[in-house]
Amino acid sequence: MDTTNKIKEIDKLYRSLKLKTPNKHHLPTHASVLLLATHPAKDNSTIVELGSGIGHVSLVIGKMLTNSKIIGIEIQKDLYEFSLQNKEINEINNVEFLNLEVNNVKNHFDTESVDYIISNPPHYFDGLKSQISDRKIARSAEDLKVLVDFIYASKFLLKNKGLGCFIIHPYILSDVLIILEKNNLEPQHIYIAYGNKEKDAQLVSLTFRKNGGRNLLIHPPIFFSEWSGEQG
Repeated sequence: MDTTNKIKEIDKLYRSLKLKTPNKHHLPTHASVLLLATHPAKDNSTIVELGSGIGHVSLVIGKMLTNSKIIGIEIQKDLYEFSLQNKEINEINNVEFLNLEVNNVKNHFDTESVDYIISNPPHYFDGLKSQISDRKIARSAEDLKVLVDFIYASKFLLKNKGLGCFIIHPYILSDVLIILEKNNLEPQHIYIAYGNKEKDAQLVSLTFRKNGGRNLLIHPPIFFSEWSGEQG
């Protein structure tokens, strides 16, 4: 299925969800749809979402990959509690949520026990800090430490040759590539998303493989102007 058709399917699935949220800032955004449209996960797998918020990405994957086990990890207790409510409301039984920090996964999972990692990790640094106060924990950091924690967790959890997919800001792409290489996580696919053909890139979908070979593919551009829904 090509990216355009995936987006249409994802939009349909999102519209079928009933979501409770503390505010609109935690609802699905373009980053959410980009992650769902470009992640490499296949069915009959174990999938972990790092930073699952109110659970909507994990829940959509649960609907897309009905024979898979999806686990969402969220540090913020209130968002975690909303994710539990959203799971119950939507009656999606192959998804579970855990309230813990990503750097604490070693106490809850066996090493190399996960097929796929997905995440829209914190990506606002320095001049890119979020201007929305209630996104401060989820979407801001004073340095790269939080992002490094996400990458370390991915390295610990992924099986040999397992795949991860992160949505990041282009501003930190070079930093992410360096950190991935140091952890034997080899970039495999890059999708670059733009607001429209006149704007600079806004988001990057980056897929990496644990102990993978150098087989990087850079795919055709994606334009948010062709999508429906909220930009984020």
